[in-house]
Amino acid sequence: MIRRICSGPEPPEPILCRPVRDLETDPPVDTSHLQGFRLPGIVDLHVHGGFGWDFSFGDPDRLDTMLDGFLQAGLTGVVATLITTSEEQRCRALVDIATVAARRRRPPAIMGIYLEGPFLAPARRGSHAADLLRPPDLAALRRWQELARGMIRFVTIAPEWPGAIDLIRPIQDELKIRVAIGHTDADHATAVAAFEAGATHVTHLYNAMRPFTHRDPTAVSAVLRHRNVLVELIADGIHVCPEIIQMTFSLLGPERISLISDGVLPAGLPDGVYQAYGATLELTDGRCTFQGGHLFGGGRLLLECIPLLVERVRLPLRTIASCLSFHPCHALGLDLPPGDVLLDRQFRWLATRFGDQWYWAE
Repeated sequence: MIRRICSGPEPPEPILCRPVRDLETDPPVDTSHLQGFRLPGIVDLHVHGGFGWDFSFGDPDRLDTMLDGFLQAGLTGVVATLITTSEEQRCRALVDIATVAARRRRPPAIMGIYLEGPFLAPARRGSHAADLLRPPDLAALRRWQELARGMIRFVTIAPEWPGAIDLIRPIQDELKIRVAIGHTDADHATAVAAFEAGATHVTHLYNAMRPFTHRDPTAVSAVLRHRNVLVELIADGIHVCPEIIQMTFSLLGPERISLISDGVLPAGLPDGVYQAYGATLELTDGRCTFQGGHLFGGGRLLLECIPLLVERVRLPLRTIASCLSFHPCHALGLDLPPGDVLLDRQFRWLATRFGDQWYWAE
Protein backbone atom coordinates (compact mmCIF):
# COMPACT_ATOMS: atom_id res chain seq x y z
CA MET A 1 0.00 0.00 0.00
CA ILE A 2 1.42 3.37 -1.04
CA ARG A 3 1.11 6.01 1.65
CA ARG A 4 -0.43 9.39 0.89
CA ILE A 5 2.12 11.89 -0.41
CA CYS A 6 2.02 15.40 1.01
CA SER A 7 3.65 18.48 -0.43
CA GLY A 8 4.40 21.99 0.69
CA PRO A 9 7.17 24.54 1.15
CA GLU A 10 9.11 22.16 3.42
CA PRO A 11 8.40 18.99 5.39
CA PRO A 12 7.46 19.40 9.06
CA GLU A 13 9.73 18.35 11.88
CA PRO A 14 10.82 15.73 12.66
CA ILE A 15 10.60 14.47 9.05
CA LEU A 16 13.46 16.71 7.90
CA CYS A 17 16.52 15.39 9.68
CA ARG A 18 19.20 17.89 10.61
CA PRO A 19 22.03 18.27 9.93
CA VAL A 20 22.01 16.82 6.40
CA ARG A 21 25.21 16.38 4.48
CA ASP A 22 25.43 17.76 0.96
CA LEU A 23 27.53 15.13 -0.82
CA GLU A 24 28.50 17.41 -3.69
CA THR A 25 29.79 20.42 -1.78
CA ASP A 26 30.77 19.28 1.70
CA PRO A 27 34.32 18.06 2.31
CA PRO A 28 34.78 14.49 3.60
CA VAL A 29 33.90 14.36 7.28
CA ASP A 30 33.20 11.81 9.99
CA THR A 31 29.51 11.01 9.43
CA SER A 32 28.97 8.93 12.58
CA HIS A 33 27.29 11.81 14.41
CA LEU A 34 25.10 12.97 11.54
CA GLN A 35 21.39 12.30 11.51
CA GLY A 36 21.04 11.96 7.76
CA PHE A 37 22.35 12.55 4.25
CA ARG A 38 21.46 14.69 1.27
CA LEU A 39 21.84 13.09 -2.17
CA PRO A 40 21.70 15.11 -5.41
CA GLY A 41 18.82 12.94 -6.64
CA ILE A 42 18.42 9.24 -7.41
CA VAL A 43 17.88 8.28 -11.06
CA ASP A 44 17.10 4.68 -11.97
CA LEU A 45 18.36 4.25 -15.52
CA HIS A 46 16.82 0.79 -15.89
CA VAL A 47 13.57 -0.02 -14.08
CA HIS A 48 10.63 -1.99 -15.43
CA GLY A 49 8.17 -1.58 -12.62
CA GLY A 50 7.32 -1.98 -8.98
CA PHE A 51 4.50 -1.70 -6.44
CA GLY A 52 2.37 -4.13 -8.43
CA TRP A 53 2.64 -2.57 -11.90
CA ASP A 54 4.97 -2.39 -14.90
CA PHE A 55 5.72 0.25 -17.53
CA SER A 56 5.00 -2.28 -20.28
CA PHE A 57 1.38 -2.55 -19.08
CA GLY A 58 0.64 1.09 -19.88
CA ASP A 59 -2.48 2.78 -18.38
CA PRO A 60 -1.66 6.39 -17.45
CA ASP A 61 -3.44 6.36 -14.08
CA ARG A 62 -1.77 3.14 -12.94
CA LEU A 63 1.59 4.45 -14.12
CA ASP A 64 1.10 7.60 -12.04
CA THR A 65 0.31 5.50 -8.97
CA MET A 66 3.44 3.41 -9.51
CA LEU A 67 5.52 6.57 -9.89
CA ASP A 68 4.15 7.85 -6.58
CA GLY A 69 5.49 4.65 -5.05
CA PHE A 70 8.85 5.32 -6.65
CA LEU A 71 8.82 8.81 -5.12
CA GLN A 72 8.55 7.24 -1.67
CA ALA A 73 11.45 4.99 -2.66
CA GLY A 74 13.57 8.11 -3.12
CA LEU A 75 13.63 8.27 -6.92
CA THR A 76 13.79 11.66 -8.60
CA GLY A 77 14.08 10.28 -12.15
CA VAL A 78 13.39 7.01 -13.98
CA VAL A 79 13.91 5.61 -17.44
CA ALA A 80 10.83 3.51 -18.19
CA THR A 81 12.21 0.17 -19.33
CA LEU A 82 10.10 -2.17 -21.44
CA ILE A 83 10.49 -5.92 -21.41
CA THR A 84 9.85 -7.72 -24.71
CA THR A 85 6.10 -7.70 -25.42
CA SER A 86 3.66 -8.09 -28.26
CA GLU A 87 3.56 -5.29 -30.81
CA GLU A 88 0.13 -4.14 -29.61
CA GLN A 89 1.17 -3.99 -25.98
CA ARG A 90 4.45 -2.21 -26.78
CA CYS A 91 2.71 0.47 -28.84
CA ARG A 92 0.10 1.07 -26.16
CA ALA A 93 2.78 1.35 -23.48
CA LEU A 94 4.83 3.83 -25.51
CA VAL A 95 1.84 6.12 -26.00
CA ASP A 96 0.77 5.92 -22.33
CA ILE A 97 4.27 6.53 -20.96
CA ALA A 98 4.70 9.59 -23.18
CA THR A 99 1.31 10.85 -21.98
CA VAL A 100 2.28 10.53 -18.31
CA ALA A 101 5.71 12.07 -18.91
CA ALA A 102 4.08 15.15 -20.46
CA ARG A 103 1.53 15.71 -17.72
CA ARG A 104 3.32 14.71 -14.51
CA ARG A 105 4.32 17.64 -12.29
CA ARG A 106 6.07 15.92 -9.39
CA PRO A 107 8.97 13.49 -9.08
CA PRO A 108 10.12 11.15 -10.26
CA ALA A 109 10.44 12.54 -13.78
CA ILE A 110 10.19 10.06 -16.64
CA MET A 111 13.48 10.89 -18.36
CA GLY A 112 13.06 8.53 -21.27
CA ILE A 113 12.10 5.06 -22.44
CA TYR A 114 14.44 2.08 -22.64
CA LEU A 115 13.59 -0.73 -25.07
CA GLU A 116 15.32 -3.75 -23.57
CA GLY A 117 13.75 -5.95 -26.25
CA PRO A 118 12.95 -7.35 -28.73
CA PHE A 119 16.39 -7.37 -30.45
CA LEU A 120 17.95 -9.88 -28.04
CA ALA A 121 19.84 -13.13 -28.56
CA PRO A 122 17.57 -16.15 -28.01
CA ALA A 123 20.45 -17.92 -26.24
CA ARG A 124 20.67 -15.06 -23.69
CA ARG A 125 17.06 -13.94 -23.53
CA GLY A 126 16.73 -14.27 -19.75
CA SER A 127 13.11 -13.54 -18.80
CA HIS A 128 12.12 -12.30 -22.28
CA ALA A 129 9.68 -14.42 -24.28
CA ALA A 130 11.51 -16.38 -26.99
CA ASP A 131 8.69 -16.17 -29.54
CA LEU A 132 8.68 -12.36 -29.44
CA LEU A 133 12.38 -11.83 -30.18
CA ARG A 134 13.38 -10.52 -33.60
CA PRO A 135 16.38 -9.06 -35.50
CA PRO A 136 17.06 -5.32 -35.23
CA ASP A 137 14.70 -3.33 -37.45
CA LEU A 138 15.21 0.36 -38.23
CA ALA A 139 11.70 0.81 -39.63
CA ALA A 140 10.13 -0.62 -36.48
CA LEU A 141 12.24 1.65 -34.27
CA ARG A 142 11.26 4.63 -36.37
CA ARG A 143 7.58 3.78 -35.83
CA TRP A 144 8.02 3.22 -32.08
CA GLN A 145 9.95 6.46 -31.64
CA GLU A 146 7.13 8.37 -33.29
CA LEU A 147 4.56 6.81 -30.95
CA ALA A 148 6.81 7.65 -27.98
CA ARG A 149 7.10 11.30 -29.09
CA GLY A 150 10.88 10.96 -29.29
CA MET A 151 11.25 9.66 -25.74
CA ILE A 152 13.07 6.40 -26.54
CA ARG A 153 16.63 6.96 -25.26
CA PHE A 154 18.08 3.42 -25.32
CA VAL A 155 17.61 0.20 -27.21
CA THR A 156 19.35 -3.05 -26.31
CA ILE A 157 20.77 -5.00 -29.23
CA ALA A 158 22.60 -8.31 -29.37
CA PRO A 159 25.29 -7.42 -31.94
CA GLU A 160 25.56 -10.96 -33.30
CA TRP A 161 22.23 -10.61 -35.14
CA PRO A 162 22.91 -10.45 -38.91
CA GLY A 163 23.14 -6.81 -39.98
CA ALA A 164 22.94 -5.48 -36.41
CA ILE A 165 26.28 -3.68 -36.41
CA ASP A 166 25.43 -1.84 -39.63
CA LEU A 167 22.30 -0.41 -37.98
CA ILE A 168 24.02 1.08 -34.93
CA ARG A 169 25.02 4.34 -36.56
CA PRO A 170 21.64 4.99 -38.30
CA ILE A 171 19.77 4.25 -35.07
CA GLN A 172 21.85 6.78 -33.18
CA ASP A 173 22.14 9.45 -35.89
CA GLU A 174 18.63 9.38 -37.32
CA LEU A 175 16.51 8.36 -34.33
CA LYS A 176 18.69 9.79 -31.52
CA ILE A 177 18.51 6.46 -29.68
CA ARG A 178 21.61 5.22 -27.87
CA VAL A 179 22.49 1.61 -28.66
CA ALA A 180 23.25 -0.63 -25.69
CA ILE A 181 24.87 -4.03 -26.04
CA GLY A 182 23.17 -6.68 -23.96
CA HIS A 183 21.37 -10.02 -23.78
CA THR A 184 24.14 -11.24 -26.04
CA ASP A 185 26.07 -14.40 -26.78
CA ALA A 186 28.61 -12.43 -28.83
CA ASP A 187 32.30 -13.14 -28.80
CA HIS A 188 34.92 -10.49 -28.02
CA ALA A 189 35.52 -9.45 -31.64
CA THR A 190 31.82 -8.96 -32.41
CA ALA A 191 31.30 -6.80 -29.34
CA VAL A 192 34.38 -4.70 -30.14
CA ALA A 193 33.02 -4.19 -33.67
CA ALA A 194 29.74 -2.95 -32.17
CA PHE A 195 31.57 -0.46 -29.94
CA GLU A 196 33.67 0.74 -32.85
CA ALA A 197 30.44 1.19 -34.85
CA GLY A 198 29.16 3.55 -32.17
CA ALA A 199 27.46 1.53 -29.40
CA THR A 200 28.03 3.49 -26.19
CA HIS A 201 26.29 1.55 -23.46
CA VAL A 202 25.99 -1.89 -21.86
CA THR A 203 22.75 -3.32 -20.51
CA HIS A 204 23.30 -4.72 -17.00
CA LEU A 205 26.89 -5.92 -17.37
CA TYR A 206 27.43 -9.67 -16.72
CA ASN A 207 23.72 -10.52 -16.59
CA ALA A 208 22.34 -12.17 -19.73
CA MET A 209 25.81 -12.15 -21.30
CA ARG A 210 27.99 -15.15 -22.11
CA PRO A 211 30.62 -15.36 -19.36
CA PHE A 212 34.24 -15.06 -20.36
CA THR A 213 37.31 -17.00 -19.31
CA HIS A 214 40.98 -16.44 -20.00
CA ARG A 215 40.62 -18.72 -23.05
CA ASP A 216 37.17 -17.60 -24.18
CA PRO A 217 36.91 -13.81 -24.54
CA THR A 218 33.34 -12.57 -24.94
CA ALA A 219 31.38 -9.32 -24.86
CA VAL A 220 32.27 -9.04 -21.17
CA SER A 221 36.00 -8.91 -21.91
CA ALA A 222 35.32 -6.42 -24.72
CA VAL A 223 33.59 -4.12 -22.22
CA LEU A 224 36.50 -4.36 -19.80
CA ARG A 225 38.91 -3.44 -22.63
CA HIS A 226 36.93 -0.68 -24.36
CA ARG A 227 37.29 2.55 -22.37
CA ASN A 228 34.57 4.67 -24.01
CA VAL A 229 31.62 2.49 -23.01
CA LEU A 230 29.31 3.22 -20.08
CA VAL A 231 27.86 0.30 -18.16
CA GLU A 232 24.98 -0.55 -15.87
CA LEU A 233 25.43 -2.73 -12.80
CA ILE A 234 22.45 -4.16 -10.97
CA ALA A 235 23.08 -2.97 -7.43
CA ASP A 236 21.17 -5.53 -5.36
CA GLY A 237 24.12 -7.82 -4.57
CA ILE A 238 22.09 -10.74 -5.96
CA HIS A 239 22.43 -10.36 -9.73
CA VAL A 240 26.10 -9.45 -9.30
CA CYS A 241 27.80 -10.52 -6.09
CA PRO A 242 29.34 -7.76 -3.95
CA GLU A 243 32.91 -8.89 -4.65
CA ILE A 244 32.36 -8.59 -8.41
CA ILE A 245 30.72 -5.18 -8.03
CA GLN A 246 33.81 -4.08 -6.09
CA MET A 247 36.13 -5.58 -8.73
CA THR A 248 34.24 -3.85 -11.55
CA PHE A 249 34.57 -0.45 -9.88
CA SER A 250 38.30 -1.08 -9.56
CA LEU A 251 38.68 -2.13 -13.20
CA LEU A 252 36.45 0.44 -14.91
CA GLY A 253 36.46 3.35 -12.49
CA PRO A 254 33.22 4.67 -10.99
CA GLU A 255 32.78 7.35 -13.65
CA ARG A 256 31.79 4.66 -16.19
CA ILE A 257 29.18 2.98 -13.98
CA SER A 258 25.48 3.62 -13.38
CA LEU A 259 23.90 1.61 -10.59
CA ILE A 260 20.45 0.30 -11.50
CA SER A 261 17.69 -1.77 -9.92
CA ASP A 262 16.28 -3.65 -12.96
CA GLY A 263 13.17 -3.52 -10.76
CA VAL A 264 10.11 -5.53 -11.79
CA LEU A 265 6.48 -5.63 -10.68
CA PRO A 266 6.92 -7.16 -7.17
CA ALA A 267 9.64 -4.68 -6.14
CA GLY A 268 8.40 -2.54 -3.26
CA LEU A 269 5.81 -5.14 -2.22
CA PRO A 270 5.97 -7.56 0.73
CA ASP A 271 7.61 -10.96 0.28
CA GLY A 272 5.24 -13.39 -1.36
CA VAL A 273 4.07 -15.07 -4.55
CA TYR A 274 2.80 -12.91 -7.42
CA GLN A 275 1.20 -13.61 -10.77
CA ALA A 276 2.83 -11.32 -13.33
CA TYR A 277 4.14 -11.33 -16.91
CA GLY A 278 2.33 -14.61 -17.51
CA ALA A 279 4.42 -16.33 -14.84
CA THR A 280 4.39 -17.11 -11.13
CA LEU A 281 7.03 -15.03 -9.37
CA GLU A 282 8.35 -15.34 -5.85
CA LEU A 283 9.82 -12.42 -3.90
CA THR A 284 11.96 -13.34 -0.91
CA ASP A 285 14.19 -10.79 0.83
CA GLY A 286 14.73 -8.80 -2.36
CA ARG A 287 15.28 -11.84 -4.56
CA CYS A 288 12.71 -12.12 -7.37
CA THR A 289 12.57 -15.47 -9.14
CA PHE A 290 10.33 -17.67 -11.17
CA GLN A 291 8.66 -19.77 -8.48
CA GLY A 292 11.22 -22.38 -7.51
CA GLY A 293 13.45 -21.31 -10.38
CA HIS A 294 15.86 -18.75 -11.79
CA LEU A 295 16.19 -15.03 -11.22
CA PHE A 296 13.54 -12.99 -13.00
CA GLY A 297 14.44 -9.35 -12.39
CA GLY A 298 15.23 -6.88 -9.65
CA GLY A 299 13.28 -7.27 -6.43
CA ARG A 300 14.93 -4.33 -4.66
CA LEU A 301 14.58 -0.67 -5.52
CA LEU A 302 17.72 1.43 -5.54
CA LEU A 303 17.29 2.94 -2.09
CA GLU A 304 17.20 -0.57 -0.61
CA CYS A 305 20.56 -1.33 -2.23
CA ILE A 306 22.51 1.49 -0.58
CA PRO A 307 23.23 -0.29 2.76
CA LEU A 308 24.72 -3.27 0.89
CA LEU A 309 26.83 -0.99 -1.31
CA VAL A 310 28.18 0.76 1.78
CA GLU A 311 28.63 -2.25 4.07
CA ARG A 312 29.48 -5.13 1.73
CA VAL A 313 30.91 -3.50 -1.39
CA ARG A 314 32.65 -0.80 0.69
CA LEU A 315 31.92 1.99 -1.76
CA PRO A 316 32.20 5.56 -0.44
CA LEU A 317 28.79 7.19 -0.12
CA ARG A 318 29.98 10.02 -2.38
CA THR A 319 30.73 7.46 -5.13
CA ILE A 320 27.36 5.76 -4.67
CA ALA A 321 25.60 9.11 -4.89
CA SER A 322 27.32 9.94 -8.19
CA CYS A 323 26.50 6.50 -9.65
CA LEU A 324 22.85 7.06 -8.75
CA SER A 325 22.59 10.58 -10.11
CA PHE A 326 25.20 12.21 -12.33
CA HIS A 327 26.42 9.08 -14.11
CA PRO A 328 22.95 7.92 -15.26
CA CYS A 329 22.25 11.43 -16.54
CA HIS A 330 25.58 11.47 -18.38
CA ALA A 331 24.63 8.18 -20.03
CA LEU A 332 21.31 9.74 -21.05
CA GLY A 333 22.88 12.98 -22.23
CA LEU A 334 20.49 14.91 -19.97
CA ASP A 335 20.78 17.21 -16.98
CA LEU A 336 20.03 15.95 -13.50
CA PRO A 337 16.39 16.61 -12.55
CA PRO A 338 16.05 19.44 -10.03
CA GLY A 339 15.85 18.32 -6.43
CA ASP A 340 17.51 16.62 -3.51
CA VAL A 341 16.75 13.42 -1.65
CA LEU A 342 16.99 13.40 2.13
CA LEU A 343 17.77 10.10 3.84
CA ASP A 344 18.03 9.17 7.49
CA ARG A 345 21.07 7.36 8.89
CA GLN A 346 19.58 3.99 7.87
CA PHE A 347 19.31 5.33 4.29
CA ARG A 348 15.51 5.40 4.42
CA TRP A 349 13.72 8.07 2.40
CA LEU A 350 12.61 11.13 4.34
CA ALA A 351 11.75 13.76 1.77
CA THR A 352 12.45 14.95 -1.76
CA ARG A 353 12.76 18.53 -2.96
CA PHE A 354 11.54 19.25 -6.48
CA GLY A 355 11.90 22.91 -7.39
CA ASP A 356 10.47 24.85 -4.46
CA GLN A 357 8.26 22.01 -3.28
CA TRP A 358 9.03 19.32 -0.71
CA TYR A 359 7.39 15.90 -0.88
CA TRP A 360 7.10 13.49 2.01
CA ALA A 361 4.77 10.70 3.14
CA GLU A 362 2.29 10.80 6.00
